[in-house]
Order: sequence, then C-alpha cells, then structure tokens
Amino acid sequence: MTPNFHFFAVAVLVAAPAMAQVEQFNVAQCAQLQLALEQNRELQRRGYRLKQELKIKGQQAQLELQLHYHCQQPAEKTPPSARQRARRESAKRPPVAPMRAPTKTPAAPGLQISEIQVKSPYQGAKLTAWLMFYQAPFYCYGVRETARIRQCVEQRQQAQQQFEQQYAGPANGIHRP
Repeated sequence: MTPNFHFFAVAVLVAAPAMAQVEQFNVAQCAQLQLALEQNRELQRRGYRLKQELKIKGQQAQLELQLHYHCQQPAEKTPPSARQRARRESAKRPPVAPMRAPTKTPAAPGLQISEIQVKSPYQGAKLTAWLMFYQAPFYCYGVRETARIRQCVEQRQQAQQQFEQQYAGPANGIHRP
C-alpha cells in the first residue's frame, strides 16, 4: 500500500462518523431550502448589479451546502430544538403588562399642555424677511468637507448679523410685509 492510500483511508474513517452526525432537516425545511435556491438562481438569470454579485453567489453556495449536508435523508419530523422548546415555554407564561409612561395632569380643566418647540431663530414676518434676504450659495448644499461646511456656516452667521442690523434699524432696506 502506498502512503497516499493510508492517508486517504484514515481520512475516510475519521470523517465518516462526523458526516453521520450532521443534523438532518425535515422535508418541509428541505423544500424551503430548495425553493430559496431556485429563487436565487432565477435572480441570477434575470440579472443583478455588480455590487450584489458576491452576496447572491455567497447565498447560493450556502444554500447548496445546506442542501447537500442537511437534506441527504430528510426526516419526516425533527425533534424540537432548544429554541423551539423555549418559545413554547414562553408562550405558556402569562403576558407581562406593558409599562405606560406616566400621564401629566392638566393644570386646569379644559387646558391643553403642548410640548411643541420651535427651533427657528425667526418667526412670522421676520422669518419671511430673512428668507427673502438670505439664499445659501449653491456650493453649500450637500457639503461633506469640513472646511467648506465651516465656510458656509460662517457666511450664514455673517448674513444673520447683517440682517439683524438692517432689520432693527429705523430706515432699513429690508422690506417688512
């Protein structure tokens, strides 16, 4: 006998019990895997984006391996796993009452307390005047660089200061609606 044959024989003898211990899925689970594999192949036939290629082919390989190892001799019904037993046991427990946030009592009957806060620096006519006064430059939209963001913020703050001075002045050039 050659040394390669001995290695092969030992490998088969060692691997055989390990392969027999692989959990076999039931018929329904194998059917689901087969259906998922068919859907994956259909997706490949229809076409996909380059970014999706690795994901789709990885799923296909995973499904094929699961079918190969876990569906050689599908069981009619598998014994419940620990996760399934835990689900059943938790379903038997009485449900826990949901916690509710404490409600605030109104200060007086008929009054409603609102928690809406407006974060805008200007409101009403002053807001309208500001919107007519200031338009952000086109290069300040969708900015990602820190230096450009800082530049846009500084320009806006300078414009706000200038607007405040002109709006507060008696003979301002800003049209008040």
